[in-house]
Amino acid sequence: MTRTTCGNGHIYDSDQYSVCPYCNGMANMISFDESDSPGRTAAPGFGAQAGYDTPGRTAAPGFAPAGGYEPGKTVAPESYLKEQQQSRKTVGVFKKHYDLDPVVGWLVCVEGPGKGRSHELYAKINSIGRGEGSDVCLPDDMTVSKEHARLAYEPRHHGYQLIPGQGSNNTYLNDEAIYIPAKLAAYDIIELGETKLLFIPLCGDRFHWETDSKRE
Repeated sequence: MTRTTCGNGHIYDSDQYSVCPYCNGMANMISFDESDSPGRTAAPGFGAQAGYDTPGRTAAPGFAPAGGYEPGKTVAPESYLKEQQQSRKTVGVFKKHYDLDPVVGWLVCVEGPGKGRSHELYAKINSIGRGEGSDVCLPDDMTVSKEHARLAYEPRHHGYQLIPGQGSNNTYLNDEAIYIPAKLAAYDIIELGETKLLFIPLCGDRFHWETDSKRE
C-alpha cells in the first residue's frame, strides 16, 4: 500500500487507484473505522487499522489536524495545514494598504565580513541577526546571534528604534552598549559582534509613506 496525497489534500492508496478517487467521484470520504458512517465508501487500507484518529486512538503523525479529526471531512496533510495557518497571520499596517511593506531606510555594513553590502529596512519591526529568516541577515559573522537585535519603524511619528535581542553578545549604538530600546538618528553606527552598520533613514519630515483612508 502506498499512501499518496493529491493536489487537493486527499489521501489515497495509489496501488489501488491510478488517480485520486475523491477528486474523481469514486469515493465520498475516508472512513476512520470499518463500522464508521455506514453507507460511505472507504479508501482501501485507510480504516482504523492505519492509525487514524478514532475515539481512544492516536492519529498518525502528519495526517491529522491539531484540533483533531472532524467527522465528515477528509484529513488534510501537515503541509496544507501549515499553509492555512500562515494565511491567517497578522497583516502589517502598511501591507494592508500597499500590499507590501515599503522600504523605510537602509543599513550599510561599513566594517566586518559583509563590508560594503546594504540591507533594506521595511515599515515594520525588522529582525537583525545571523539567522536565515532575519530581515537583515549577517550570515558571515559568527559573533552575531541568530536574532541579535531588532530595528523598529514607528509610522505615526516616523521614528526609528533599535531594540537589543537575546544574544550572548551586546548590541552597541555609537560605541555605547544598549539594554533597552534606543532612538536612532541618521548615520548612527550599530555594532553587533564584529559587524558595524551605518543607519540611513528614508522617512521623516520631508518624506514618509501615507496610510490614510483613501487607500482602503
